[in-house]
Amino acid sequence: MKRFIITLFLSMWLGAPAYAFTAGTGKFTDFELVAETMIPGPGGTTMSLCYRTEDLRVFGYTLTSTVKGYVLSSDGCLVGADRPFTTAQVETAQSLNLLDASIAPEATNSMERNLRNYGLWVAIGLALLAVIIRRIKSLMGFDLRAGMRKKAADRILTAMCYVGKCDGIVASNEIALISNQASRLTRRNFQPADIIRITDHIDMDLSLQDYIDFGRGLRDSEKDIMMRGAFYVALSKGRILPSEYAFISELAHGLGMPGKDFRRVMNLALNDLDLFPPVRR
Repeated sequence: MKRFIITLFLSMWLGAPAYAFTAGTGKFTDFELVAETMIPGPGGTTMSLCYRTEDLRVFGYTLTSTVKGYVLSSDGCLVGADRPFTTAQVETAQSLNLLDASIAPEATNSMERNLRNYGLWVAIGLALLAVIIRRIKSLMGFDLRAGMRKKAADRILTAMCYVGKCDGIVASNEIALISNQASRLTRRNFQPADIIRITDHIDMDLSLQDYIDFGRGLRDSEKDIMMRGAFYVALSKGRILPSEYAFISELAHGLGMPGKDFRRVMNLALNDLDLFPPVRR
């Protein structure tokens, strides 16, 4: 889609046939047969009335076609036009019964042609809007299909590992639990080896600045998920140890999380436990 849009806009900017940047791509003049006439042509033939159109094409495919006027052609518009044919000339030819009177004197786009042209631009506009919205959601952390920012995901995993280490040891089932839940919450893939590597280097003697650093540069939504993951690990055993509660409380303080949000993310973690219960061993 992105490549198509870039190609399309390049074709518009580069303009008419003389500026077509590849074969079959650019703006081109074309002719469409409208009706046969009784207007004399060369060699005793009669002329054909045709539309002169300006077409926008990409690799030979016509995206839009706009009527620019009438022309007369001696070859049925197969090769080109002999001369322009104005509105006044159309009316004169109709008054002399040389041209069907039902033909509109002024050459304009039909409703069907306008719908085709505008429909394409509406579709392109909607596609661009969808790309922009998805990009904004991703930047703001709202795109549920995209993985969380790596910096935020790594911080969340680290906080969950700290909770697991609060009782002194991270058991194998707890390693699997942290790996699975961190992957679910951040939409990034974490392996048990990642948890083992982090927990092997954890020092539980943390200062206030250490707790503040957990949330430095994170969005509010990412801080919520950090607390949600921390609560999940602590609650997964059916109770919260004093050391775990102390860590989570200090973490919330470092993140600048008010009491109502503290309770809110705890409830989210309780719901997660119902939906994704830990495997007991």
